[in-house]
Amino acid sequence: MGITGKEAKEEIKRLKEYYKNLPDEVTLYRIVMVDDKNDIDYEHPGSHYSSSRKDLINNYSFTTGSGKNGYMMTVKASKKHIDVPESISNNILYPNENEITLKNQGKGVKIIKVTKITKS
Repeated sequence: MGITGKEAKEEIKRLKEYYKNLPDEVTLYRIVMVDDKNDIDYEHPGSHYSSSRKDLINNYSFTTGSGKNGYMMTVKASKKHIDVPESISNNILYPNENEITLKNQGKGVKIIKVTKITKS
């Protein structure tokens, strides 16, 4: 991917340290595309989140689902819900997404709010 082995090792080390230093509870964001808000699976809200709301709003390619309406989910997740190896892998493959991958399709996270995204 255009980087040296040494650079890759440094990036993995940096990411491990980042996840290690996260607080016990983190606020995360996810955009889902559904036809209706009631179509969202609140028990298993999904695995792929971003730590940056702004990145999600600015780049709809991070969305999941096939509906016509976008909804921003804001959740609180404990550190134990984070799949660190998978998060590191996703951050290396997709470095601009600020991905945090959750275990068990996000089961057990606290959903703070779900807001419809309107086109500006």
